Amino acid sequence: MPLNEDEIYELQEKLLLLYKFICQNRLFKEFYCLEIELKPEYKNDKGGLICKLINMNEAEELLKNCIIELEEMKVEKGKLGHQINSYYEFQEILDSQDWILLYKLYGMKNLDDIWNLDLELLLKIF
Repeated sequence: MPLNEDEIYELQEKLLLLYKFICQNRLFKEFYCLEIELKPEYKNDKGGLICKLINMNEAEELLKNCIIELEEMKVEKGKLGHQINSYYEFQEILDSQDWILLYKLYGMKNLDDIWNLDLELLLKIF
């Protein structure tokens, strides 16, 4: 499915929010819930995508690869011809985000509102 430039930016921003949420969720479980099996209830998970990512072992790596691929598409649209594949460049993508602006842009107060994020574009692609 070909994406225009605005869709690429929107999709990457939403994937970044999902990536941050999944990483935060995993760290929380590792730190506080070691040896405890929690089955939290998730509301408003349209399509079940977030729950599938939470339960997926390699979710962070999948999201990271998708984010990098979208960054390459952005670069390709800009005709810079730059390959992004290192850990440090991915960290630069994460560090360059204004997370508060992203929260406001998508009507979120913080990452706990990830369930209200409209993932329709993402679901169409997958």
